[in-house]
Amino acid sequence: MSEALASSSATLPPGQLRARPRPRPAPRPVQLGTRYLGLLSAWAVAIGLSFKSEMLSPTQVWQATAGLAVLTTLGLVFLHARNRTPAWMSLDHYISPVLIIIAASAFSILAPDYRVHALAMLTMGAFIFASGFVDLSRGMGRERPLHRFLRDATTFCALLALFFLILQSNDLPNVIKFSAVFVVALLSGYRSFRFATKREGLALLSAFLTAGTVTFGAFGMVTYLNQGSQYVAVILAFAWYAWQGLTVHALDDSLSRRIMFEYGLFAVICVYLIALALVTGRPIG
Repeated sequence: MSEALASSSATLPPGQLRARPRPRPAPRPVQLGTRYLGLLSAWAVAIGLSFKSEMLSPTQVWQATAGLAVLTTLGLVFLHARNRTPAWMSLDHYISPVLIIIAASAFSILAPDYRVHALAMLTMGAFIFASGFVDLSRGMGRERPLHRFLRDATTFCALLALFFLILQSNDLPNVIKFSAVFVVALLSGYRSFRFATKREGLALLSAFLTAGTVTFGAFGMVTYLNQGSQYVAVILAFAWYAWQGLTVHALDDSLSRRIMFEYGLFAVICVYLIALALVTGRPIG
């Protein structure tokens, strides 16, 4: 037996240790699950549908939006606390639902009729459910590859919607616009990076660098590109997605050539869209 051990250890190069697989948390029982999460999302949709009432002014709609965000957050806090989700007090569990509620409420104010408003609220409910389901499954040790897609999809859609809403607002000065872009990119990036590292400081620093890069790009494109807000919002969202994707996989120690190609493709698309806008010199689309 000693000879077998010696021969097996001799196959490893000197100074190199065997790579240990990352331990996965064992699945745990759920006290409150998808039924509670579905009920919470349905209540959020029901409350949001009342925002289109003619008796509410835009200021009152924003006040109701703040109340809905607080109620939804408290409901999610109760869900994660009851299930004893690891790090249930971390902000990354509650960032996406709040951003989704703000985006849906802003669209409801701009919606020309009730059908668009209802679609925005139904989408809000679906995204709240998907975001909460990903966090719940991850906390219970039941994470699947599809959950990362759901996390990225909900975060990206909320980010894109908020970028568009911020940039198309003509009443806001540029300082407020760029500050809002920075905050949205910072919070969205922090949520993504928390999936790759448990260190709060590292996740916050990575999100800060990502948000600063996106805000700098927003300043340059708003200043020098003669394009509409939807065009700039798409470029900024793609740039954010490429930057945070590469950083997430770098922190997760899973960066490979395939991943670099996939996220690098989004960066190439951003460069192409910027070059196209500079060459044409007129609004596209």
